[in-house]
Amino acid sequence: MTIVSPDKLPSARAVELTAPLDDIYQILNEDGAVIIKNFIPLELVDKINKEVDPYLAQHAAGPNHMSEIYKLTVGSKTKHMGNLTMASKSFRDEVLNHPSMHAISEKLFRANFGDYWLNRAAVLEVDSGEKAQGLHRDDSLYPWKAFLTKDSPELMVNFFIALTEFREENGATRLVLGSHKWEDSTMYPSPEQTIPAEMQAGDAIVYLASLFHGAGQNRSQKTRRGLSITTHPAHFTPMESHIDVPRAIIETMTPLAQKMIGWRTWSTNHGVPVWTVRDGRMEDELKLKSLESPKQIQAAVI
Repeated sequence: MTIVSPDKLPSARAVELTAPLDDIYQILNEDGAVIIKNFIPLELVDKINKEVDPYLAQHAAGPNHMSEIYKLTVGSKTKHMGNLTMASKSFRDEVLNHPSMHAISEKLFRANFGDYWLNRAAVLEVDSGEKAQGLHRDDSLYPWKAFLTKDSPELMVNFFIALTEFREENGATRLVLGSHKWEDSTMYPSPEQTIPAEMQAGDAIVYLASLFHGAGQNRSQKTRRGLSITTHPAHFTPMESHIDVPRAIIETMTPLAQKMIGWRTWSTNHGVPVWTVRDGRMEDELKLKSLESPKQIQAAVI
């Protein structure tokens, strides 16, 4: 494979939130990533930051377990904080119902798999002085990825929302555009093949789990913070369980948000119900209440 000079590498393409879904999907398929500007409004950015601030202040930096992949991807000055359904009302009320996030997830997963749900949502905070993260593919989570072909469907997508500015100097996520199409599964990119996903707060970089990426080195004096939301087919076990979320909170959420965190029965692409209770739909057997009208961030892309 020919390595392109760093000064000739293309930037990540960017679109507005109102861009047609087919345009977004085309860029995602061609490049493996696309920036969506103003994915969430600044008012929502502020609310999320205020809600997670006290939790992040108590959250230890560094990997929360010692698996090899975490030692590669979580540095000593990086915080990965999950449990957002409990910590952030704005996340469970607004972000989990984001129409564009669902439109893209539907486009990626519905035909081949059926329903999808949340793999994990976490605030990723990179402090000043943190080294560059090891380049990796998120779909390495699935061991059987090694047995798939280049024409196999995507297994996961990441919606990474900037909660602060993302600049090259403060550790903006670095991408290897096009690496989702590499046929040689043993090929590993060099840092010179990466480009930074520079964004304003509220923008989002949407990238496929098969794309090589990694946080950049934070050479600034400021902390870089983002909200990572990964969705995948509901056939797969999520990284994060929500079994401990109190029912009183669950019943303030929409049916869609409840399904996203595993509190509703989902269906395969053949219409077969899965994740049932007593041979019935979970929501019916548990007599689960829900909020029927979510606050819409913006009309869904079409």
